[in-house]
Amino acid sequence: MTPAVPVPEGTIAKKPLHFFWLADHSGSMRGRKIATLNQAIREAVPEVRKAVGAYPEVDIRMRAIKFADRAEWHVGPDAVSVDAFAWPELEASGATATAQALRLLAEELTLERMPRRGYPPVCILISDGYCTEPPAEYNQAIADLLQLPWGKKAVRLAIAIGNPTEYDEQELLKFVSHPEIGVLKAETPQALVSYIRWASVSASVSVSQGKSREGSPVDAAHNVILAQPPTAPVITSSTDAF
Repeated sequence: MTPAVPVPEGTIAKKPLHFFWLADHSGSMRGRKIATLNQAIREAVPEVRKAVGAYPEVDIRMRAIKFADRAEWHVGPDAVSVDAFAWPELEASGATATAQALRLLAEELTLERMPRRGYPPVCILISDGYCTEPPAEYNQAIADLLQLPWGKKAVRLAIAIGNPTEYDEQELLKFVSHPEIGVLKAETPQALVSYIRWASVSASVSVSQGKSREGSPVDAAHNVILAQPPTAPVITSSTDAF
């Protein structure tokens, strides 16, 4: 076993916080949806970097999974420091292999691949449609993820894009770790930008602040208290919506 490297006196020891984006780039995301998602994540990353700057002991390591006909790494599999993370442009085409994306995530949340000491991971799933794999595959992927200690402890949030008739809220809710938050429903570009920023910054800061306060109603397995998300903007015209 490699001996531990001593931390120089006066240096703050850092612990890793692994952050995963899971982004749908299926054909139904074409147009304003994929353009807004690309823009929103690019704008959110510096906000995360700035917000977590108040916690010098936190080392955020970010990566991304994209899924359409299949799931694959968009940034990764090696984690990138949030200071160096850049979001490559996503283009839309294909189906919606959400279960594959969850399995790829689960492979990285095993005890063998995660640090022994670290903060609960942050996992943000963004999709605009039904998983096109069989329901049994999706449910098994969720079950496998939640059987992992780090999968169970992760802050898992889901953002649904577009008209609520076009996606399965209950399907996405199975991924969510905080039922009091539920699925964040972004029917407009403005709402998508707002929710991506809130989810990434709020989850990262809340994890950085440590475990839930004594007496908190949050289940101990979830480990983190989240503030309430921003209110979705009112749709005043059909042109406002995706």
